[in-house]
Amino acid sequence: MNYVIKDREPADALRFFEDISAIPRASRNEEGIANFMLKFAEERGLWAVKDEWNNVIIKKPGSKGCENLPPVMLQGHLDIVPEKNQDTVHDWEKDGLKLRVEGDILKATGTTLGCDDGYALAYMMAVLDRKDVVHPPLECVMTSMEEVGLIGAMNMSGEHITARTMIGMDGGGEGKFLVSSAGGCYTFVKVPFETKKAEGKALGIHIRGLLGGHSGGLIHTEKGNSNKIMGRILFELKKEIVFDIAKISGGFKGNAIPREADCVIVMDEKDIAKAIEIIRTVEAKVQNELQFSDKGFYVVIEEDAKAETVIDKEAAAKVIRLSHVLPNGMMMKHMEIEGLTNASLNVGVVTQEENQIVYEVTVRSAEDSLVDYISETVADIADAVGAKCEITGKYPAFAYNPESRIRKIAMDEYQKLTGKEGKINAVHGGTEAGVFRGLLPGLDIVGIGPNAGGAHTPDEYVELPSFKLAFDLLLKMLEALTK
Repeated sequence: MNYVIKDREPADALRFFEDISAIPRASRNEEGIANFMLKFAEERGLWAVKDEWNNVIIKKPGSKGCENLPPVMLQGHLDIVPEKNQDTVHDWEKDGLKLRVEGDILKATGTTLGCDDGYALAYMMAVLDRKDVVHPPLECVMTSMEEVGLIGAMNMSGEHITARTMIGMDGGGEGKFLVSSAGGCYTFVKVPFETKKAEGKALGIHIRGLLGGHSGGLIHTEKGNSNKIMGRILFELKKEIVFDIAKISGGFKGNAIPREADCVIVMDEKDIAKAIEIIRTVEAKVQNELQFSDKGFYVVIEEDAKAETVIDKEAAAKVIRLSHVLPNGMMMKHMEIEGLTNASLNVGVVTQEENQIVYEVTVRSAEDSLVDYISETVADIADAVGAKCEITGKYPAFAYNPESRIRKIAMDEYQKLTGKEGKINAVHGGTEAGVFRGLLPGLDIVGIGPNAGGAHTPDEYVELPSFKLAFDLLLKMLEALTK
């Protein structure tokens, strides 16, 4: 193989990164990379197993004198996000990545780099391959389909994992140590309806101009939620005008703060002017409220909207009430970690199906008990309104442990290496660390990684000096675990 990364350290880990980059490994296409890892282990006489989900575990005995120490788990995921530029010809089922070095930056040409989470695989391979590393027994866990919902980890059995200390390698950044991530669930509130012929004048209401964003990382920034603003408009209209709902929808993904929402209502033509006045009044109030967090908000009013049918009045009343009363946004901040949202929910999507309107509400928290409490609150509200509720897709939290030994080791060794003080990093989104914390009670976890950026896009990159520093830190942490 003609390697493009030359005269860089760690040479072996970078070589392994190039090896895996030659293997297609988009989410749901991990069999090739999983089999490659099995062969890698077999060639070195290491114990390895692959399950039906293409999760792989490779074990290595402790170094001389460390064979009987408690094992440590190294963890990362096999898959990458398959994104490319429109003018890039790339078959994700067959083609490897085309890597290139620009100064101290490693990138791929026209595609994602796969550093998320290729660096973890390369680090594990180097540690497994080297003979001179001082380390406890190792259990290297490589999961599938992380990028499409933590699917591999969620379906793993813990029967082959005995470690109760885990170094996760899918997060962090140089000097930033992942110490907490949110658990969560998806709550679906459903309002069945019947239709009847529309009678009256149709008016379209379109929420536009909001910034949106990830409902985990940005929920605390008070961005406007288009579904909630639409609920506010309908609630105010109901106070003074009799109207029917023909159509309602908003948002595109449950884990994104919705930017747009659309509704068509039908009323007596004489009430149109009053309806527009009410809508503009609400618009002005919301613009003032969002002037510092989401100042682009506006409402488009469509006076020539069309509607052939409307939903029945009982269902419409439920929709108006739900759109108005469903809680949304940050529910609790973390009192130990500055800037971290501890609990939130996001009314992310409203969809009108053939015979029902569905609200998709994403619930997150670093405490599993709060996920249960908030999702059950949503279910209780749905019940009070007369709607149906389904809670699905629950995943566990990785709660902050103030007594974590592995976090202290990571931060101490980082300071010895760099002379700098590390920082703890907590995310308000789901990670595999949370899944493994739920699978393996008592698991002590910290996440490390190099400086990288542009994840999930063709602009993805990793800083090569940081790639080396994070690997050096991993080796120091493993050695410290033997003392």
